Amino acid sequence: MSVAVSKTLLFGSGQIKFSDLRSNFKLASSGTLSATELRRITSTSNTNPIVPDATENASISTSNNLSLSQFRNSIKYYDLNQTGTDTNLDVDAQTWNSNLSKSIIKRVNINGTCGSTSVGSPALTFDALVYNLFVIVNGSVLGAAGATGSGSGGNAMSLISSGGAIYLTTNSGSAVYGGGGGGANGAIGATGLPGGCHYFNNYSTGNQCGGCPGCAGGYYATRYCYRVGGCGKRGRTAVNRTDCEQRVDYQTAAPLGGAGGNGGNGEGYTVSRTSGTAGSAGETTSCGGNITDYVNYGGTGETGGAGGDWGADGGSTTNAGGSAGRAVAGSNYSITAESVTSAFKGLK
Repeated sequence: MSVAVSKTLLFGSGQIKFSDLRSNFKLASSGTLSATELRRITSTSNTNPIVPDATENASISTSNNLSLSQFRNSIKYYDLNQTGTDTNLDVDAQTWNSNLSKSIIKRVNINGTCGSTSVGSPALTFDALVYNLFVIVNGSVLGAAGATGSGSGGNAMSLISSGGAIYLTTNSGSAVYGGGGGGANGAIGATGLPGGCHYFNNYSTGNQCGGCPGCAGGYYATRYCYRVGGCGKRGRTAVNRTDCEQRVDYQTAAPLGGAGGNGGNGEGYTVSRTSGTAGSAGETTSCGGNITDYVNYGGTGETGGAGGDWGADGGSTTNAGGSAGRAVAGSNYSITAESVTSAFKGLK
Protein backbone atom coordinates (compact mmCIF):
# COMPACT_ATOMS: atom_id res chain seq x y z
CA MET A 1 0.00 0.00 0.00
CA SER A 2 1.48 3.34 -1.07
CA VAL A 3 -0.56 5.76 1.03
CA ALA A 4 0.71 8.22 3.62
CA VAL A 5 -1.17 10.84 5.62
CA SER A 6 1.07 13.81 6.28
CA LYS A 7 1.00 17.22 7.92
CA THR A 8 3.54 20.01 8.16
CA LEU A 9 4.08 21.16 11.73
CA LEU A 10 4.64 24.91 11.82
CA PHE A 11 6.81 26.80 14.30
CA GLY A 12 8.35 23.77 15.93
CA SER A 13 11.08 26.01 17.31
CA GLY A 14 12.34 29.56 17.15
CA GLN A 15 10.57 32.90 17.12
CA ILE A 16 6.97 33.15 15.89
CA LYS A 17 6.44 36.36 13.92
CA PHE A 18 3.26 37.88 12.50
CA SER A 19 4.78 37.88 9.01
CA ASP A 20 5.32 34.13 9.24
CA LEU A 21 1.78 33.61 10.49
CA ARG A 22 0.54 35.67 7.56
CA SER A 23 2.45 33.61 4.97
CA ASN A 24 1.64 30.22 6.51
CA PHE A 25 -2.00 30.75 7.44
CA LYS A 26 -3.31 33.64 5.34
CA LEU A 27 -1.08 32.53 2.46
CA ALA A 28 -0.12 36.13 1.72
CA SER A 29 3.38 37.56 1.39
CA SER A 30 2.27 41.09 2.22
CA GLY A 31 -0.62 43.04 3.65
CA THR A 32 -2.21 43.27 7.04
CA LEU A 33 -3.05 40.49 9.46
CA SER A 34 -5.33 41.16 12.38
CA ALA A 35 -5.45 39.23 15.61
CA THR A 36 -9.09 38.40 14.85
CA GLU A 37 -8.02 36.59 11.70
CA LEU A 38 -5.76 34.37 13.76
CA ARG A 39 -8.57 32.92 15.85
CA ARG A 40 -9.16 29.21 15.32
CA ILE A 41 -12.25 28.69 13.16
CA THR A 42 -14.40 25.84 14.44
CA SER A 43 -17.34 26.52 12.11
CA THR A 44 -17.55 23.69 9.59
CA SER A 45 -19.45 25.92 7.16
CA ASN A 46 -16.25 27.87 6.51
CA THR A 47 -14.69 26.15 3.48
CA ASN A 48 -11.39 28.05 3.65
CA PRO A 49 -10.54 28.88 7.27
CA ILE A 50 -7.41 30.96 7.80
CA VAL A 51 -6.63 29.15 11.02
CA PRO A 52 -8.48 25.85 10.88
CA ASP A 53 -9.81 23.76 13.69
CA ALA A 54 -7.71 20.60 14.07
CA THR A 55 -6.61 18.23 16.78
CA GLU A 56 -3.12 19.71 16.45
CA ASN A 57 -4.48 23.27 16.75
CA ALA A 58 -6.51 22.74 19.92
CA SER A 59 -4.35 25.19 21.89
CA ILE A 60 -5.09 28.10 19.52
CA SER A 61 -7.77 30.34 20.99
CA THR A 62 -11.15 30.89 19.38
CA SER A 63 -11.65 34.21 21.24
CA ASN A 64 -9.67 37.13 22.63
CA ASN A 65 -7.08 35.35 24.76
CA LEU A 66 -4.74 34.84 21.79
CA SER A 67 -0.97 34.53 22.09
CA LEU A 68 1.66 33.68 19.50
CA SER A 69 2.93 30.75 21.56
CA GLN A 70 -0.34 28.97 20.90
CA PHE A 71 0.82 28.41 17.30
CA ARG A 72 3.75 26.19 18.29
CA ASN A 73 3.47 22.92 16.26
CA SER A 74 0.27 24.05 14.58
CA ILE A 75 -0.84 22.97 11.09
CA LYS A 76 -2.65 24.47 8.09
CA TYR A 77 -3.52 21.34 6.02
CA TYR A 78 -3.83 17.59 6.31
CA ASP A 79 -2.70 15.64 3.24
CA LEU A 80 -3.13 12.06 2.10
CA ASN A 81 -0.67 11.26 -0.69
CA GLN A 82 -1.15 8.12 -2.75
CA THR A 83 1.56 6.86 -5.10
CA GLY A 84 2.29 3.54 -6.77
CA THR A 85 -0.61 1.09 -6.98
CA ASP A 86 -3.38 0.39 -4.49
CA THR A 87 -6.55 -1.67 -4.72
CA ASN A 88 -9.83 -0.70 -3.06
CA LEU A 89 -8.42 2.32 -1.25
CA ASP A 90 -10.61 3.24 1.74
CA VAL A 91 -9.80 6.90 2.35
CA ASP A 92 -11.76 7.41 5.57
CA ALA A 93 -10.00 4.39 7.14
CA GLN A 94 -6.63 6.16 7.02
CA THR A 95 -5.06 7.90 10.03
CA TRP A 96 -6.68 11.35 10.21
CA ASN A 97 -6.13 11.96 13.95
CA SER A 98 -9.85 12.75 14.50
CA ASN A 99 -9.71 15.62 11.99
CA LEU A 100 -12.32 14.45 9.46
CA SER A 101 -15.18 16.26 11.19
CA LYS A 102 -13.15 19.44 11.84
CA SER A 103 -12.81 22.52 9.65
CA ILE A 104 -9.21 21.88 8.57
CA ILE A 105 -8.84 21.33 4.81
CA LYS A 106 -8.01 17.73 4.07
CA ARG A 107 -6.47 17.00 0.66
CA VAL A 108 -6.43 13.52 -0.88
CA ASN A 109 -3.84 13.50 -3.67
CA ILE A 110 -4.10 10.51 -6.02
CA ASN A 111 -0.82 10.47 -7.91
CA GLY A 112 -0.55 6.74 -8.70
CA THR A 113 -3.17 4.14 -9.59
CA CYS A 114 -6.15 2.96 -7.55
CA GLY A 115 -7.88 -0.10 -8.99
CA SER A 116 -10.43 -2.76 -8.21
CA THR A 117 -10.95 -6.31 -9.45
CA SER A 118 -14.37 -6.74 -7.80
CA VAL A 119 -17.42 -4.94 -9.18
CA GLY A 120 -18.85 -4.74 -5.65
CA SER A 121 -15.89 -2.70 -4.40
CA PRO A 122 -15.01 0.66 -5.96
CA ALA A 123 -11.35 1.43 -6.50
CA LEU A 124 -11.58 4.39 -4.11
CA THR A 125 -14.17 4.90 -1.37
CA PHE A 126 -15.01 7.44 1.29
CA ASP A 127 -18.02 7.18 3.62
CA ALA A 128 -17.95 9.25 6.80
CA LEU A 129 -18.86 12.53 8.47
CA VAL A 130 -16.42 15.03 6.97
CA TYR A 131 -15.97 18.71 6.20
CA ASN A 132 -13.57 20.38 3.79
CA LEU A 133 -12.38 17.21 2.08
CA PHE A 134 -10.77 17.73 -1.34
CA VAL A 135 -9.92 14.80 -3.61
CA ILE A 136 -7.40 15.72 -6.31
CA VAL A 137 -6.70 13.15 -9.01
CA ASN A 138 -3.49 13.34 -11.00
CA GLY A 139 -3.23 9.57 -11.59
CA SER A 140 -5.83 6.89 -12.32
CA VAL A 141 -8.85 5.45 -10.50
CA LEU A 142 -10.12 2.39 -12.38
CA GLY A 143 -13.22 0.29 -11.76
CA ALA A 144 -13.53 -3.47 -12.22
CA ALA A 145 -14.55 -5.12 -15.48
CA GLY A 146 -18.06 -6.45 -16.01
CA ALA A 147 -18.17 -10.24 -16.43
CA THR A 148 -19.30 -12.02 -19.57
CA GLY A 149 -23.02 -12.52 -19.88
CA SER A 150 -24.26 -9.00 -19.03
CA GLY A 151 -22.24 -8.49 -15.85
CA SER A 152 -22.25 -4.90 -14.60
CA GLY A 153 -19.01 -2.91 -14.53
CA GLY A 154 -17.63 -1.66 -11.22
CA ASN A 155 -17.60 1.96 -10.05
CA ALA A 156 -14.31 3.82 -9.98
CA MET A 157 -15.16 6.01 -6.97
CA SER A 158 -17.78 6.08 -4.25
CA LEU A 159 -17.85 9.35 -2.29
CA ILE A 160 -20.37 9.68 0.54
CA SER A 161 -20.34 12.46 3.10
CA SER A 162 -22.81 12.84 5.94
CA GLY A 163 -21.35 16.30 6.65
CA GLY A 164 -20.21 18.86 4.10
CA ALA A 165 -19.65 18.33 0.39
CA ILE A 166 -16.63 16.42 -0.86
CA TYR A 167 -14.87 18.39 -3.61
CA LEU A 168 -13.40 16.36 -6.49
CA THR A 169 -10.90 17.76 -8.99
CA THR A 170 -9.38 15.91 -11.95
CA ASN A 171 -6.23 17.33 -13.50
CA SER A 172 -4.75 16.91 -16.97
CA GLY A 173 -3.69 13.35 -17.71
CA SER A 174 -5.81 11.83 -14.96
CA ALA A 175 -8.39 9.06 -15.41
CA VAL A 176 -11.50 8.21 -13.39
CA TYR A 177 -13.00 5.34 -15.34
CA GLY A 178 -15.92 3.09 -14.51
CA GLY A 179 -15.56 -0.53 -15.63
CA GLY A 180 -17.16 -1.57 -18.90
CA GLY A 181 -20.26 -3.75 -18.82
CA GLY A 182 -20.09 -7.38 -19.93
CA GLY A 183 -21.46 -8.32 -23.31
CA ALA A 184 -24.74 -10.21 -23.41
CA ASN A 185 -24.79 -13.92 -24.23
CA GLY A 186 -26.29 -14.76 -27.60
CA ALA A 187 -29.74 -16.31 -27.82
CA ILE A 188 -30.32 -19.98 -28.70
CA GLY A 189 -30.87 -20.51 -32.41
CA ALA A 190 -34.39 -21.03 -33.75
CA THR A 191 -35.90 -24.53 -33.73
CA GLY A 192 -36.01 -25.98 -37.25
CA LEU A 193 -38.75 -27.85 -39.10
CA PRO A 194 -39.01 -31.63 -38.79
CA GLY A 195 -37.21 -33.80 -41.34
CA GLY A 196 -38.93 -36.40 -43.55
CA CYS A 197 -38.17 -40.15 -43.42
CA HIS A 198 -39.69 -43.49 -44.41
CA TYR A 199 -39.19 -47.23 -44.04
CA PHE A 200 -40.90 -50.41 -45.39
CA ASN A 201 -42.80 -53.20 -43.67
CA ASN A 202 -42.75 -56.49 -45.62
CA TYR A 203 -44.40 -59.89 -45.27
CA SER A 204 -45.36 -62.89 -47.38
CA THR A 205 -48.88 -64.30 -47.39
CA GLY A 206 -49.68 -67.84 -46.47
CA ASN A 207 -49.98 -70.51 -49.17
CA GLN A 208 -53.18 -70.86 -51.14
CA CYS A 209 -54.05 -73.94 -53.19
CA GLY A 210 -55.49 -73.21 -56.57
CA GLY A 211 -55.78 -69.45 -56.15
CA CYS A 212 -53.87 -66.19 -55.56
CA PRO A 213 -53.76 -64.70 -52.03
CA GLY A 214 -54.00 -60.90 -51.71
CA CYS A 215 -52.26 -58.40 -49.42
CA ALA A 216 -53.75 -56.92 -46.29
CA GLY A 217 -55.12 -53.40 -46.32
CA GLY A 218 -52.44 -50.74 -46.73
CA TYR A 219 -50.02 -53.20 -48.31
CA TYR A 220 -49.32 -53.73 -51.98
CA ALA A 221 -47.89 -56.73 -53.79
CA THR A 222 -44.27 -56.65 -54.74
CA ARG A 223 -44.35 -60.22 -56.08
CA TYR A 224 -47.84 -61.43 -56.80
CA CYS A 225 -49.11 -64.99 -56.88
CA TYR A 226 -46.05 -67.05 -57.40
CA ARG A 227 -46.07 -70.85 -57.21
CA VAL A 228 -44.40 -72.39 -54.22
CA GLY A 229 -45.61 -75.99 -54.65
CA GLY A 230 -48.51 -78.22 -55.66
CA CYS A 231 -51.68 -79.47 -54.09
CA GLY A 232 -54.73 -81.54 -54.93
CA LYS A 233 -54.70 -84.87 -56.77
CA ARG A 234 -51.15 -85.78 -57.45
CA GLY A 235 -50.05 -82.18 -56.74
CA ARG A 236 -51.27 -80.93 -60.09
CA THR A 237 -52.90 -77.81 -58.66
CA ALA A 238 -50.57 -74.87 -57.88
CA VAL A 239 -49.92 -73.65 -54.39
CA ASN A 240 -49.44 -69.87 -54.57
CA ARG A 241 -48.05 -67.10 -52.35
CA THR A 242 -47.81 -63.28 -52.60
CA ASP A 243 -45.10 -60.96 -51.23
CA CYS A 244 -46.54 -57.73 -49.72
CA GLU A 245 -45.01 -54.39 -48.73
CA GLN A 246 -46.13 -51.26 -46.88
CA ARG A 247 -44.32 -47.83 -46.98
CA VAL A 248 -44.38 -45.95 -43.64
CA ASP A 249 -43.70 -42.18 -43.85
CA TYR A 250 -42.94 -40.15 -40.72
CA GLN A 251 -41.35 -36.89 -39.55
CA THR A 252 -38.46 -36.52 -37.15
CA ALA A 253 -38.54 -34.38 -34.03
CA ALA A 254 -37.91 -30.69 -34.74
CA PRO A 255 -34.14 -30.02 -34.64
CA LEU A 256 -33.09 -27.69 -31.81
CA GLY A 257 -31.18 -24.47 -32.40
CA GLY A 258 -27.53 -24.16 -31.40
CA ALA A 259 -26.34 -22.56 -28.17
CA GLY A 260 -25.73 -18.82 -28.20
CA GLY A 261 -22.16 -17.55 -27.98
CA ASN A 262 -20.74 -16.07 -24.79
CA GLY A 263 -20.57 -12.33 -24.35
CA GLY A 264 -17.19 -10.65 -23.92
CA ASN A 265 -15.99 -9.15 -20.65
CA GLY A 266 -15.83 -5.39 -20.25
CA GLU A 267 -12.74 -3.21 -19.89
CA GLY A 268 -11.51 -2.91 -16.33
CA TYR A 269 -8.56 -2.67 -14.01
CA THR A 270 -6.02 -5.32 -15.17
CA VAL A 271 -8.61 -6.70 -17.65
CA SER A 272 -8.92 -5.95 -21.37
CA ARG A 273 -12.31 -6.04 -23.04
CA THR A 274 -13.05 -8.98 -25.31
CA SER A 275 -15.42 -9.69 -28.17
CA GLY A 276 -18.28 -12.15 -27.96
CA THR A 277 -17.89 -15.67 -29.32
CA ALA A 278 -19.85 -17.18 -32.20
CA GLY A 279 -22.91 -19.31 -31.54
CA SER A 280 -22.99 -23.05 -32.18
CA ALA A 281 -24.62 -24.69 -35.19
CA GLY A 282 -28.09 -26.14 -34.69
CA GLU A 283 -29.06 -29.81 -34.79
CA THR A 284 -29.54 -31.68 -38.10
CA THR A 285 -32.50 -34.03 -38.55
CA SER A 286 -31.60 -37.71 -38.73
CA CYS A 287 -33.66 -40.69 -39.85
CA GLY A 288 -31.66 -43.03 -37.66
CA GLY A 289 -30.78 -45.56 -40.38
CA ASN A 290 -34.07 -45.29 -42.25
CA ILE A 291 -34.45 -43.64 -45.63
CA THR A 292 -34.15 -39.83 -45.70
CA ASP A 293 -36.62 -37.89 -47.79
CA TYR A 294 -35.57 -34.38 -46.72
CA VAL A 295 -33.33 -32.84 -44.05
CA ASN A 296 -33.90 -29.70 -41.94
CA TYR A 297 -31.66 -27.79 -39.55
CA GLY A 298 -31.95 -25.88 -36.29
CA GLY A 299 -30.77 -22.28 -36.44
CA THR A 300 -27.23 -21.25 -35.48
CA GLY A 301 -26.98 -19.63 -32.04
CA GLU A 302 -26.56 -15.87 -31.87
CA THR A 303 -23.07 -14.41 -31.50
CA GLY A 304 -22.41 -12.96 -28.03
CA GLY A 305 -22.11 -9.21 -27.56
CA ALA A 306 -18.75 -7.48 -27.16
CA GLY A 307 -17.69 -6.23 -23.74
CA GLY A 308 -18.00 -2.50 -23.12
CA ASP A 309 -15.11 -0.05 -23.13
CA TRP A 310 -14.35 2.03 -20.02
CA GLY A 311 -17.59 3.53 -18.74
CA ALA A 312 -19.67 1.95 -21.54
CA ASP A 313 -22.43 -0.64 -21.47
CA GLY A 314 -21.73 -4.13 -22.78
CA GLY A 315 -22.94 -5.02 -26.27
CA SER A 316 -26.51 -6.27 -26.52
CA THR A 317 -27.87 -9.23 -28.45
CA THR A 318 -31.42 -10.46 -28.10
CA ASN A 319 -30.45 -9.97 -24.45
CA ALA A 320 -29.36 -6.65 -22.95
CA GLY A 321 -25.67 -6.08 -22.25
CA GLY A 322 -24.36 -5.30 -18.77
CA SER A 323 -24.46 -1.74 -17.50
CA ALA A 324 -21.27 0.28 -17.19
CA GLY A 325 -19.76 1.20 -13.87
CA ARG A 326 -19.92 4.84 -12.83
CA ALA A 327 -16.90 7.09 -12.75
CA VAL A 328 -18.21 8.57 -9.49
CA ALA A 329 -21.06 7.30 -7.33
CA GLY A 330 -22.29 8.28 -3.89
CA SER A 331 -23.86 11.39 -2.42
CA ASN A 332 -22.95 14.90 -1.29
CA TYR A 333 -19.97 15.36 -3.58
CA SER A 334 -19.19 18.14 -6.05
CA ILE A 335 -16.97 18.09 -9.14
CA THR A 336 -15.09 21.37 -9.26
CA ALA A 337 -15.24 23.70 -12.25
CA GLU A 338 -11.53 23.33 -12.97
CA SER A 339 -11.81 19.57 -13.41
CA VAL A 340 -10.81 18.07 -16.77
CA THR A 341 -14.06 16.54 -18.01
CA SER A 342 -12.30 14.14 -20.38
CA ALA A 343 -10.81 12.44 -17.33
CA PHE A 344 -14.19 10.82 -16.62
CA LYS A 345 -15.58 7.74 -18.34
CA GLY A 346 -18.94 6.68 -16.98
CA LEU A 347 -21.62 8.59 -15.13
CA LYS A 348 -20.52 11.04 -12.47
